[in-house]
Amino acid sequence: MAQANVSSIDVVICHEVTSLVSCTLDKLAQRVPAYSWAQVFASVDRLSRQGTLTLSRTRCFGYVVSIGPVPLTPPHSQYRKCQALFGRLS
Repeated sequence: MAQANVSSIDVVICHEVTSLVSCTLDKLAQRVPAYSWAQVFASVDRLSRQGTLTLSRTRCFGYVVSIGPVPLTPPHSQYRKCQALFGRLS
């Protein structure tokens, strides 16, 4: 996979999660039909390892995606990380 494609999906995922504040992984995948569920999951995994997004397990089944590590960083700095991603493609 080309680096441009990775950056592109990361920007799309970050934008969607920022606009929703948080959502299930399945809902996120539905909101970006141009990408497969596996591509969405890979992007969320990559962004969560970078600290841009947080992936949390719900009580029973599924996962919730939200902006940044909740206890560690104020939301505005996580928003800036997403904005930096947006700027890469502009």
